[in-house]
Amino acid sequence: MAQPYGRRAFVVLCLAVTLVHLALVFLYVAPPNPVSQRLGGAIRAWVSPYFEQNWLLFAPNPESNKTQILARTGWTTATGSHETSDWFDISAVDKADTKHNPFPSHTTQNMLRRAWSAYQAAHGTDDVSHSDWALLRAKYLRNLAVQRVTPHSPHPFQVVQVKVIIQPIAPPGGSGADEPTTRVLPWWTVRPDGN
Repeated sequence: MAQPYGRRAFVVLCLAVTLVHLALVFLYVAPPNPVSQRLGGAIRAWVSPYFEQNWLLFAPNPESNKTQILARTGWTTATGSHETSDWFDISAVDKADTKHNPFPSHTTQNMLRRAWSAYQAAHGTDDVSHSDWALLRAKYLRNLAVQRVTPHSPHPFQVVQVKVIIQPIAPPGGSGADEPTTRVLPWWTVRPDGN
């Protein structure tokens, strides 16, 4: 008994997508070659958003810095004056969630740190979003800050600001670590729609 034409077409389409996916991922992790160099943009566009590949499972890169991320909020009172909260350590929230947890979430441990790394890579030393990618990274960091601060804020707020303190970790057997560096990001507007 012959299968319907639609089912065969669907199976062929699934096989084709699977083969293309495997080929693109292979070219992404393979050493540089003429094909991967010529198709580099298309390969990165397919792999990077959802299928990122790295070898951290087998050879994790140890952290060379201790990153502390803080946030503070601002709001306008009923009388029209502007108020600002104290700095709140949002990275401490993640640490508290993992400290005594026998099965800590990989997301909880890395989401905030990776959001900062992505923001820093997209913005460099200035805080101007020069591309849609940089703007997306800024929104992601802002949204994480708002998500972490909101349960601890006694009142609604209209703006949020992030401060990052980076303390280099001295190598084993090395002398003391360098002085920490602090970067204070500009105020971001917090809108109900999240944009």
